[in-house]
Amino acid sequence: MQKKQNQRWMALAVFAAASFTGAAFPASAQNTASLDKFVITGDAAKRAKTRTEISGETAEKLAKACEAYANEKHVSVAIFIVSPSGAVVHSHRMDGLGPINVETAQRKALTALYIRGATSVYEKRYDTDLQAEVARVMLDKYWVSGGLPIIVDDQLIGAIGVGGSRDDDENCAYAALTKVLGPQPPLPTTDNVPPRKKQ
Repeated sequence: MQKKQNQRWMALAVFAAASFTGAAFPASAQNTASLDKFVITGDAAKRAKTRTEISGETAEKLAKACEAYANEKHVSVAIFIVSPSGAVVHSHRMDGLGPINVETAQRKALTALYIRGATSVYEKRYDTDLQAEVARVMLDKYWVSGGLPIIVDDQLIGAIGVGGSRDDDENCAYAALTKVLGPQPPLPTTDNVPPRKKQ
C-alpha cells in the first residue's frame, strides 16, 4: 500500500514538472537588448564563471523602478531579484510590510526562476485543479502572481519577485522590467493562459 502511494506521489511530481515547462512569458518574445548591458562582465564574470547572471547594478535599478511604481499606486511591496542559481542579488522592503510579504516575494522570484515563466500562469491554470494542487505541494513552490523571469536576448539572467500589494505585485515587476530592460511580452491573462496538458 505504501509503495503504491509513493509511486502515485512520484507520478504526480513528474507530471507537474512536465506540465510546468514552457510557461507563458516566452523567451523568444522578450526584448533583444544587448546582454552585456545587464549582466556581470569582465573580472566579475571570470570569478563567477558565468556571463549570463544579472548584475547588481541592473538588479538595483529594477528594485528602484518597482518601488517607484508602488509609490505611484500608494502601496508597499517587498522586492527580490535573484540570479539564475537562485542567489539573492538585490532585495528591498518598503515600510509597513510584515515578514510574510518579504518571504513570499522571495518565493515568487524562485518559483518564476524554476518554471522560467510568470507565476500567475499557474495560479490561473490550476485554480480549480485538485490534482495539480497536490502536485504543487510536492514541488514546494509558491504559485501566486508576482514572480517573473528576467530574460534578455533569449537568455535567462535572473528572476524578480514582488509581494505585499497582492493585486499589483505582478504589474509592479512588469513595470520595472519594461522601464529598465525595454519592451516585454504581454502579461498572461485568463484568456491567454493555455490549458493544462492532459497526460
